[in-house]
Amino acid sequence: MLRLSTGIALASALLAATLAVPTQAAAAPIPVQVLSLTDLHGYLSETENLTIAGPSGSLAVGGAAYLKAHLDKLRTGQPNSFLVGSGDQFSGWPDYTQGFANEPTIEVLNAFGMDFDVAGNHEFDRELPFLRRMVSGECYGKPGFDSCFTDSAGRPFHGTDYGYHAANVVDAGSKQPVLPPYWIAQAGTARIGFIGVTFPGTPNETLSIAQSGLEFQGLVDGTNLAAAELKAQGVNAIVVSMHEGGQQGGLFNECKNPTGPIFDAARAISPDVDVILGGHWHTAFNCMIPDPDGVPRPVLEASNHGRLLGEVNLSLDPATGEVIRSATTATNHAVTKDLTPDAGVQKIVKYWMDKWAVRQTQPLAKLDRDLDFSKTAESRTGNLVADLYRSEAAHAAHGGADLALVPADLGVDVIAAGLKAGTVRYGDAWPVVGISPITTLSLTGSTIEQILEQQWIPPAYGCRRLSSLAVSDQVRYSYDLGKPVGDRVDPAKVFIRGKRLELGKTYRVTTSAAMPLHGAQYGYPGFQQYTDLIRAPRMGQEVFLNYLRSRQSITAPALGRVTAIPGTPPPVDGPFGPLNLLPQSEMTATATSPGSPAYSAAAALDGSCTTMWHSNWSPHAPLPQYITLDLGRTRSIEALVYTPRQDAAVPNGRILRYDVQVSADGNLWQSVATGNWGGTVDAKIARFPAGTTARYVRLIGLEGGANYAAATELNIAVMP
Repeated sequence: MLRLSTGIALASALLAATLAVPTQAAAAPIPVQVLSLTDLHGYLSETENLTIAGPSGSLAVGGAAYLKAHLDKLRTGQPNSFLVGSGDQFSGWPDYTQGFANEPTIEVLNAFGMDFDVAGNHEFDRELPFLRRMVSGECYGKPGFDSCFTDSAGRPFHGTDYGYHAANVVDAGSKQPVLPPYWIAQAGTARIGFIGVTFPGTPNETLSIAQSGLEFQGLVDGTNLAAAELKAQGVNAIVVSMHEGGQQGGLFNECKNPTGPIFDAARAISPDVDVILGGHWHTAFNCMIPDPDGVPRPVLEASNHGRLLGEVNLSLDPATGEVIRSATTATNHAVTKDLTPDAGVQKIVKYWMDKWAVRQTQPLAKLDRDLDFSKTAESRTGNLVADLYRSEAAHAAHGGADLALVPADLGVDVIAAGLKAGTVRYGDAWPVVGISPITTLSLTGSTIEQILEQQWIPPAYGCRRLSSLAVSDQVRYSYDLGKPVGDRVDPAKVFIRGKRLELGKTYRVTTSAAMPLHGAQYGYPGFQQYTDLIRAPRMGQEVFLNYLRSRQSITAPALGRVTAIPGTPPPVDGPFGPLNLLPQSEMTATATSPGSPAYSAAAALDGSCTTMWHSNWSPHAPLPQYITLDLGRTRSIEALVYTPRQDAAVPNGRILRYDVQVSADGNLWQSVATGNWGGTVDAKIARFPAGTTARYVRLIGLEGGANYAAATELNIAVMP
């Protein structure tokens, strides 16, 4: 980086330039354009109906063909242009990409002319070997069914035309990088280095691998080590692309009150780095953050799903190859649909979407009867999935498993649907089992008994859950609904392979990777009391689809592994003693900002532990934020009960410092309770002064996790 650090130095340089007699014209700076794309997640179709907030309102954006058109427009006249990714490009959720092992996304990225990308957390969804095969083009499973599909040009999958990088992911033993830490490119007569840094918390992501022999180091150390290596090689212009981000309160080209890990890292990363590009947070900002020497440099994130393209323009000193910081510019461009979409990329996307439509009609097997599915009780789908999980553990190099316990209420990642009798087509089977990795671990018999008890969560004043664990065919047990929650399963009535459960014995148990990683988040903390975790190489969906493909007919498993003893449990007061709660159906809710329709204020009054109101995150709506309850009429009230965000691994939005206000008319407000709640998932209470009456109650989040406010459930206690 080229910098003039003091006024004296600048004046001296100007004087010297004035007095010198030039013998030849100075060489012009070398222009370099860095284009940034992050978190595409396989969103290729222009029909995804994506939007982003712009200065004049909402903009319709996105679509791979429009992305290519904007890329071509921005590249015009640029002699040294580089397209740089910040991770999570190919591992996505649209069926038309995931259904073909993410190969459609790679074909499109190759067509974009991607030069460099970072391994994001989702690039590790299926472990490091899968990421490497995306680069090399190596087949896995059954070619044409699991991988290695014919692309739009009639060619077999050949992998990426660019590399994936991660300077901070090393082998836990040797401490050597498992992916290239950087890439060096030529820009005219100079060289420029691109460093990749991945999300340090990748092992703790639900779909990412833990205990894999990989060590995910911090952002700053990995970056600085790679930057020092580049400098030692004479590379003086350095761009860092990291799969980590932050948030701010403005539009996509603003930088209002920026917070988050990328900004913390930017203030500490070596001054040798000239540009920092971010991702992972699915947010947008365009900031100039001072480096440790106080010299500003761009820190930019370009949203997600192809909504934006980031652009940083650099000028390199031809004599030294250093970036002239004062000449650096940066902007985010909305990928609007006012350009002619690129015909070539449009053809690629249409090819894969048409191929997906045909694939859904492909017959796989015949099913003798319906595979029913339930989140709250034993089902034939659950039984089959649990059997397949255990079978996969036996086929992998695990030494097998004694049983499988598979949660049925985690949705699309684990089990999401059943099947009708008759011919099962690919499209019917596709959504049944999710992409969560199959994991085997050791649990004691006493822990297994605890986990079985955790199928019932006691009511937390309106937030309750009845879950179901699908069990493999080796398991039989009964539970007594007349007993209190926590005491419904008698270990003497739990049998594994016909033998009574031994509380002191260790068993090998196969389950979803979500359980050992985030069991407490999903109401099953017992799963996190494990040892000896090993992950199978295939995911549940892959195992299920291949099971159907390899059999002409399927016999649905019988029910009867789990027996319910009917009864009426004793009443539960809850953690705050007896409260007379106003039925949530008699209230309505509004809020200052909903993160999306799925996170509206109504979600705080639906009695579900798995939904919530959450304040807006894109753009970020900083605190204070509030949610207002309309009680329907004036009532005598004594408390507000707040159930915070329940996913234990994500504290964003848990309200810490609060103010509860009441109003008779919705216009004049009076504060009746203030305080500071802890950041746990437990229900909280704010008690009101005696004699409080109101029709409206407002909870204001003054401080909260990551400067957000959220509420899983809200309840009002009325006077008896």
